[in-house]
Amino acid sequence: MTNSEGRYLPQLKDALPKHAHGYMSSGYSIALEGWRRGLDLKIRVTYFRNKSKVIEYVLSNKEKSHYFRITRGDLVSKEAVRICINKDLTKKYLIEADVETPQGEVFGKNASNEEIMKYAEQLGYPLVLKPTDGTGGAGVIANIKNDEEMQQALHYVRVQLKNENVIVEKYFQGEDHRLYVVGDEVVGVFKRDPASVTGNGKDTIQQLLEYKNEERMKIPSLSNKPIKANSETRELLKRLGYTMKSIPSEGEVVFLKSKNNVSSGGEAVDVTDETTAEMKQIAVNATKAIPTLIQGGVDMMIDKANNEGVVLEVNSRAHIRTHLFPSYGQARDVPSAIIDRYFPETKNYDRAEASKMYFDFDNVYESFVKGNSNYIEIPKIPKNIKLTRFILTSDQFPDDFTDWIQTTARKYRVSGYAKAVSGSKISLVLGGNEKNIKSFEALLEKKIRRSNKAIEVSRKKRTSPLMQGFNVQELLEAPKEEHNDALKEENEKLKSELLELKKEHRRISNSNYMRLKKKVKSLTSTISKK
Repeated sequence: MTNSEGRYLPQLKDALPKHAHGYMSSGYSIALEGWRRGLDLKIRVTYFRNKSKVIEYVLSNKEKSHYFRITRGDLVSKEAVRICINKDLTKKYLIEADVETPQGEVFGKNASNEEIMKYAEQLGYPLVLKPTDGTGGAGVIANIKNDEEMQQALHYVRVQLKNENVIVEKYFQGEDHRLYVVGDEVVGVFKRDPASVTGNGKDTIQQLLEYKNEERMKIPSLSNKPIKANSETRELLKRLGYTMKSIPSEGEVVFLKSKNNVSSGGEAVDVTDETTAEMKQIAVNATKAIPTLIQGGVDMMIDKANNEGVVLEVNSRAHIRTHLFPSYGQARDVPSAIIDRYFPETKNYDRAEASKMYFDFDNVYESFVKGNSNYIEIPKIPKNIKLTRFILTSDQFPDDFTDWIQTTARKYRVSGYAKAVSGSKISLVLGGNEKNIKSFEALLEKKIRRSNKAIEVSRKKRTSPLMQGFNVQELLEAPKEEHNDALKEENEKLKSELLELKKEHRRISNSNYMRLKKKVKSLTSTISKK
């Protein structure tokens, strides 16, 4: 069972364009929050040092501008970014500030595995091995219990992953948490759990996984990240005497992964309210230990029973999509906390009014991907927003009705869409400044009156938010009779061709060649098994 839609932030409900799912939801949600507060919004493409593209959001008022890359704003200095990227440097700053962090040592590429093994024995198992540079938990091997496991971990990290600079540190027994800090406050906490399924006494592990993925795909932050069964999954099941076809008992939790990264199948449980003030203060102290880091994600291992915790990493550009859309528990409004910090004068805006609209991020994203543009300015959100919907019914609409609706809507800066409900009905949804909406409605009434067509107009209530801009989603004019006849004729022709193809397929399938091919395939399979 996954988080219900009702627990997500109401201002994001029905306001996430297709390309604002997954990773993009972090930056988009911050830009949307600022835009809805009346700030000017510009979106541009910039480049990292490795020349990879990154979308940057610039929010401005008459006095100041701030830009954001993913979640990180420009009040976080380059020095803070440099420190957070380097785990060794991060640890030094944490230790200097007396922030709780595991004891350990850094080993450069010139250090031999023998030196590292000797230190590991002195420090004492269990241990953690991780690269000094890395993100998303890549290369982090936790709970190493002996020399053999350490040797395997060293080979994996230093040879296979080619991360020669590593950290060896004490393993802290607890649960993995991500705490997001803005200023002096922790605004969201989630606990990471490895991927698992819970038995019901009827379905196989494979079936339970399929059910879980169906629900997982409904979570916007995870819509393209299903839990995948792999060699690690099969090994874990083997230890339990299970396979993917085994049926676990009612209530039995079966883990499918050992790692708990959300991106690799782990599940996030919001625990903001359950996390103690002491643990939250450790996270705040961690961000304060790094100069100018006014916001960031702090990874901690927390022992709830003893109310103890240690800081593992600090991330200056942590995603917030999991706080917005956790697998279980309450969503947390991190975007508002970030905009409050950068533009405190915008706090007291009318959220209910502003949440009636959202901007067209899909068009922006596709323009950047296609190379059509590297810079787009989003029109400001209207004031005094009105949403309305009409159902227009007629046996025959005017020939220019589609073009007229679209041209007039754009002229009066009215957002929405026109869509054919059937051959005789049009759904016309409008949103924008109330004065502009009234002007459009008056012109629509005049257009209908002058058309000499019998067009019935009924008004419906519109409550869900509307995307900025206007488009015609489908052809509006009712199909002409002769067009219908042509379609029927073409359909019958295709059915006839399909029937002939099926007959030909059966004839080939029954031929000597196909029977011989099946025998060869069967014989080959038998030889392979033997």
